[in-house]
Amino acid sequence: MVELAGRFVTFITNSLVLVGYVFVYNWLTNRQYRPNQSERQRYILDLYMVGLTTAFLVLFHTASVISIIQSHNGVGFGWTYINFQIATVLYALLRSRRPAIFTSIVVLLLIWFWWIPHTSNWLVYYAASMVLVAAAQWYSPTINRRAWYYFPFAIAFDLPFFATNYMSLGGINVGWLWQWATSIVLFIVIWLLQTRMDASRRRQQRLLHDARIDELTKVHNFRVFNEDLLAAYDECQQSGTYYAVYALDVDHFKEVNDRYGHLVGNRVLQTVAAELQRLTKTIEFPAQVYRTGGEEFSFLITGPHPDFKKACAICQSIHDHLCALTFDSDQGPFSITVSLGQDRSDTTDRNYLEAYRRADQYLYNSKRNGRNSITVAGVLISDGQPLAGA
Repeated sequence: MVELAGRFVTFITNSLVLVGYVFVYNWLTNRQYRPNQSERQRYILDLYMVGLTTAFLVLFHTASVISIIQSHNGVGFGWTYINFQIATVLYALLRSRRPAIFTSIVVLLLIWFWWIPHTSNWLVYYAASMVLVAAAQWYSPTINRRAWYYFPFAIAFDLPFFATNYMSLGGINVGWLWQWATSIVLFIVIWLLQTRMDASRRRQQRLLHDARIDELTKVHNFRVFNEDLLAAYDECQQSGTYYAVYALDVDHFKEVNDRYGHLVGNRVLQTVAAELQRLTKTIEFPAQVYRTGGEEFSFLITGPHPDFKKACAICQSIHDHLCALTFDSDQGPFSITVSLGQDRSDTTDRNYLEAYRRADQYLYNSKRNGRNSITVAGVLISDGQPLAGA
């Protein structure tokens, strides 16, 4: 009875340790797959994950050896903690497909299989384990997707380890019911934890997406524009990389709503946004579109050479394509006009809003000059050329 109670206490204690490993490892993998991570940062996270996995495997193995020494006999060598070691290895493989994780697991298991005593044919079991390790890496998305993939694979993953330990101990009875039951319990705990964490991460991603994307037009909202503008300004100040801000407004949009209705007005905004996204993809420099107000849009181009003629050509192309759009309504088809303002960054700008403020001022200069106009760097243009006297 005392021995059984000791087993339960050991199992529960080490299960909590394994849960801690799962949470920390999951946190590291989530950071690693963030889009803003550089390859150097991912490499550093690789080292953390390899170090964490190795540390936990050594911890479980050391605890096993200490337990054997304290009991003054070698019966059951390796069985007390082997399930926790297997669960650690399997979780590391299934949650990250980074080459560093795969390579470290291959090396660690080579050491483990070689070190187990009285197993002259350990290479056979190691080879079998390597097939399962490779399968875990290649098919981890499929295995993680469904419980009926995960649990049979996890049980199969146990077999080379159990077989090696069984051969090492000369076939002694270590309590197979307990061994398999606790192994399955660990896999269930890990599965439930991971599915809950995945669901939580998906909810957070949806909330983040909703907070950054304009619901109507599906382009980035002003919050993201503000962040990207600040990042572009910082890059300009540090490295001199230019950026250009284009501000655009649908002319007389209130009249569109009043005459054709808000549903048609919404469709106008959606179409303008979609066309802007299509057009900016054809620009030779990286560009991003934002909805910065009711009928106002902006797009940010990073890395352009400060070329006035190129800016005029971009504005004219955007203007002409948008003005060529037609929209259906109960009163028949109609079209719209747009006004634009543009300016680029300057290393003398005192803050990140100055380039946008100038572009916005030039937009209103276009509106003051009868709308359906373009102002680039303070110069009113027509058909891509400065107006006479401008």
